[in-house]
Amino acid sequence: MLAGTAAAAPSTQTSPGHIAWTPCEPPSGKSDSATFDCATIKVPVNWKRPHGATIDLALTRLLATDPEHRIGSLLINPGGPGGSGVDFAFQAPAAFSPELRARFDIVGFDPRGVGRSNPVTCDQDLLDAQWNAIHPDSASSFAALRKANHALGENCRRLTGPLVGHMDTASVVRDMDAIRSGLGEQRISYYGVSYGTLIGQQYAELYPSRIRAMTLDSNMDHSLGPWSYQKTETVAAEESYGQFADWCARTPSCAIHDRDARALFDSL
Repeated sequence: MLAGTAAAAPSTQTSPGHIAWTPCEPPSGKSDSATFDCATIKVPVNWKRPHGATIDLALTRLLATDPEHRIGSLLINPGGPGGSGVDFAFQAPAAFSPELRARFDIVGFDPRGVGRSNPVTCDQDLLDAQWNAIHPDSASSFAALRKANHALGENCRRLTGPLVGHMDTASVVRDMDAIRSGLGEQRISYYGVSYGTLIGQQYAELYPSRIRAMTLDSNMDHSLGPWSYQKTETVAAEESYGQFADWCARTPSCAIHDRDARALFDSL
C-alpha cells in the first residue's frame, strides 16, 4: 500500500510565462458561491539545472469578484510543511472576507512533493513502523527509531525519485516566482500561515521588488536551527498551557475547574 498519493486536479499544460486555466470544482463538488479555475505549471526538479527534468505544480484560482477594481494576485499557503494550497484556495470563499475577494485573484498552489504536485510516495507499512517507534524510552528503542527512519527515507526516495533531494524551501520560493511570472504579475501579494511564513520570508529576501504586500500568520523564525526552533516552540506551548491552567483555576465555567489542569495533563 502506498501513502502520499492524491487525485490530480483538472489542468492544462503551460508555456513559459503563461498559465492556461480551465474551470474546475472543489473535491466536495460544485460550489454555489464561487467558480474556480485550475492549471499546472512546469518547474525544474533542480533549479540549478533549469533545463533538466521537470515536475508539474498544481494551481487553483478564484478570480476577484470586482474585476474593475482588481489589485492583483494573492498567493496563499496554509503551512505544514505538507499543506495543500490548492485545497486552501477551494476554501477561500469562507476563509477570506468579501472585501479582499473583491480586489484580489486568490491563487493557491501545492508545493513540490505535496498533494497534486508530484507527491512524495512512501510504503504505508514503513510509515506505520516509523510511527510505532516514534517515542523511544531506551537506547534500544532509540536505535529502532533511527533504523525505521532510515528505512522509510530510503523507501520514499526510491518510490518518489530525484525530487526528494530538492524539496527545500528555497526551491519552493523559486517555484512561487515562476508562478508569479506565469500569472503575468510584476508583483504579488502573499498570505502564509506557519510553515508558509518561511516561504514568504525567503521570497521577500530573494525577490524584494516583487512583493506588493505580505501577511505572515503564526510566524516562524527561519534563522533558528532545528534545536533552537524545537526549544522555542516547546517553551511557547508550555507557557500557553500554563495560561489556560491558570484561567481554568479561577473560572468556574471551565469544564475542569475543580481539577488541577496541570496535574490532569501530566496524568494523560
